[in-house]
Amino acid sequence: MTASEETLARPDERHSGAQKVVFLCFTEPAEGTSAEDIRPHLDEHKAWLSAIEASGALMFAGPMLGADYRYSGSGLLVLRADSAAAVRRIADRDPFHARGLRVFRLVPWQINEGRIEVHLTLSDSSATLA
Repeated sequence: MTASEETLARPDERHSGAQKVVFLCFTEPAEGTSAEDIRPHLDEHKAWLSAIEASGALMFAGPMLGADYRYSGSGLLVLRADSAAAVRRIADRDPFHARGLRVFRLVPWQINEGRIEVHLTLSDSSATLA
């Protein structure tokens, strides 16, 4: 672990806005790994995602799409953690990563601007992202 991984994540204050630091986790199939190798562990991966979502560590997750809007094999997780070391521990526990089926790269990202809209419908307890 490097000194920068042990350091608490903090925003670059030379920028204005929200100054919220999160981590992008780019994940790719490991060399030689096929969809058939990954498929038996998909339910465990989804359970892991649900658990880190419930813990508050997962902000967003999903597959990357190709030009045809079909799954490209890559994925992205946006994770909350206090440091690069903490987010690495989270990503290491993904069943795909732990089994060596996928590899990941972490990048700290500072969120300054943007908008998220959530529509809540109380009558049927539904929510949608706009």
